[in-house]
Amino acid sequence: MGNDDKNLYIDQAQENDGGQPLKQIWGGSQEDFYKSIIRNQQEDIARIGRYFRDDLAQELYGMRISLQNFTNRYGNSEELRCLSDSLTSLIIELRNKAIVLYNPILNDLGIFHAIDDVVVSYKQKLGFNIDIILDPDLKELHHHIQVHLFKLLIALFEYLNDEITIQAVSISVQLIDFAIFIKVLPYLKADNVLQKTNCKDDPMRLRKVVELYSATIINDTLETGMVLKLTI
Repeated sequence: MGNDDKNLYIDQAQENDGGQPLKQIWGGSQEDFYKSIIRNQQEDIARIGRYFRDDLAQELYGMRISLQNFTNRYGNSEELRCLSDSLTSLIIELRNKAIVLYNPILNDLGIFHAIDDVVVSYKQKLGFNIDIILDPDLKELHHHIQVHLFKLLIALFEYLNDEITIQAVSISVQLIDFAIFIKVLPYLKADNVLQKTNCKDDPMRLRKVVELYSATIINDTLETGMVLKLTI
């Protein structure tokens, strides 16, 4: 509770027997007090996000690697393939939820700032450069559509970083009629020649990604421009 005259915030949950003064918990303005509460809440959300990303997702990823080693040694089956696909989907979803929790910028400032923040993070932490151009009209979309697109883009970033052996990609996101088109190309070198790519995965994971977010694949060949379509 605030005491505006003294700029002092006190904890009234403390007992006040014998006329003892209540415990002081904050000295300052009411606005600063509320800001401190919001910062604490954001820090708690960030910790949950890091737990999803650094603990749960990594543990599941280790299980997937162990499963892959088992199938390489003893052979594969339809049940094991389904289990591997389920683990992959769960890892992707956990990472996406972690990023949404860990990055409150999306809710506060919109998809443009949120994507910029993630792109910078990929470059700083993983050395993976993403040159992305976003259609200005995306900022007019309803918030839930922006969140859906944000999750799809993050899953796509994860796929490209994990499966395509290149250091940089160029991505454009366009809003055309009632659909969002995402085009991906390897980054152009200084002589305007596309980087050579070496995909170490079949398109199954990409299909799983687009299925998770109700998108469709228009073209899955990166050298000619991988194109995804998200209907809104």
